[in-house]
This record gives sequence, structure tokens and C-alpha cells, in this order.
Amino acid sequence: MRKNKSEIEKMADAIAKKYGFFLNVTEVGKVLGVSRETARKITTHLPVAMVEGMRKFYLNDILEYVYK
Repeated sequence: MRKNKSEIEKMADAIAKKYGFFLNVTEVGKVLGVSRETARKITTHLPVAMVEGMRKFYLNDILEYVYK
């Protein structure tokens, strides 16, 4: 299901209100409604940001990967 950039940004803003713009693997699973293992597979190809010593992924990168 393809989404344009505007739709992805709207989704990101809504999700960020609850989780913020940087998510760990567990949060990615919760947001997408998938298991932690599936979330790990999705985030394998995405750049990692170290936030307070934790591996996190930028929400827009996640949504672009899933919806493009």
C-alpha cells in the first residue's frame, strides 16, 4: 500500500505524539502491529541512531520503508 510523502508525514506526526520520532524495535512492533522479530527484520535495512545509548530508528524512515 503506497503512500505519498504528505500522508507519511501525517502518520508520523500522529504516531510521534505517543512514541516520539525515534523508536526502538519493541516500539516499532507495537506501532506496526507486528512481532518483535518482524520489527527487527524491518529495521535491519534502516540507519540506526544512538539515543541515550539505545538503538533507535527514525519514524519517517520506518514509514517510508513500509509504505513505499
